[in-house]
Amino acid sequence: MRIWFVDAFTDKVFAGNTAAVVPLTAWLGDDVLQAIAAENRCSETAFFVPTGLKGNYQLRWFTPLTEVPICGHATLAAGGVLLTEIERDLEVVVFDTQAGPLVVRSTPEGFTLDLPRRVRQPWTPPAELVTGLGNVRVIDGFVGEYANVVLDSEAAVRALKPDLKAIEKLVRGPRVGCLAVTAMADEGKPYDFVMRFFAPGVGLAEDPVTGSSFADLTPYWCDRLDRDSVTGFQASKRTGAVRGLQTLSSSRLLGKIAVYLRGELDPSIERFGGAPTRVRPATDANTPVAPVIPASRPTTQTAAALDGETASYDDAQPQLFDADPANDQAEMKTAVSG
Repeated sequence: MRIWFVDAFTDKVFAGNTAAVVPLTAWLGDDVLQAIAAENRCSETAFFVPTGLKGNYQLRWFTPLTEVPICGHATLAAGGVLLTEIERDLEVVVFDTQAGPLVVRSTPEGFTLDLPRRVRQPWTPPAELVTGLGNVRVIDGFVGEYANVVLDSEAAVRALKPDLKAIEKLVRGPRVGCLAVTAMADEGKPYDFVMRFFAPGVGLAEDPVTGSSFADLTPYWCDRLDRDSVTGFQASKRTGAVRGLQTLSSSRLLGKIAVYLRGELDPSIERFGGAPTRVRPATDANTPVAPVIPASRPTTQTAAALDGETASYDDAQPQLFDADPANDQAEMKTAVSG
């Protein structure tokens, strides 16, 4: 089994969000997939299996703790690896996932990723959650793929030191313990909005660059700013930039990838653990997700159970970029110029 470590939504290594990409010929048992993801210690590991149709694959994502129903950066990474290193004659790949079909296309500027555009509903975050965010000034809130809080300034987003247990306890949906916090960019910045993403509900203190969250934020900021497309900056330690365009049914994100590592997993891993996952037939009426993809299993290991020791991808990485907002122009120049 081959494996790639890919930095997504960046054109240079040690930036963006790292995903492990593992192509398979057939599904391994869920316990094996989870063990590989835990060993990789990336925010997500993407596994995909060919369906038999050219350019079409089944795709699943695992954090070190659990399977998740959607992941943007790992999908971009998987698509980029397929189009540049496995199926070089293709320009488009389609992934069958729990979130529906996801399309990655090769373009002269990088890769586009179409993610579902969820209906946006107003949401007022509870006072206890606002307290857990440091008594910030909230000017708006909504839910889409995730719960989203809009603050009054870029500085407030950058300065956040949230109570992760409060996020896990109080954000009960659509994705438990996952919260995006965003604000309009300061005047003169080379991006339109800034954001950060906290996910203690899936074992991540703060995610470096969250493609699926930009699927919420792209249409929101397009509507707020009356634009067809916007550029967002994720102010994690590793940083990342995403350009987004809203369509009638999707958010189309433009990003690049940088391969950090190419390697192979030991063949004995294929014989480790339980039986291969059974793929449910389309006639299985009890299937709660797309019939070609197995249902995800919820985790019982939460931020509260870990007693504050939630895995933090950022904390495990060197801080290679200066967090000083004054240096944003230099950090963003390459990422946005595409």
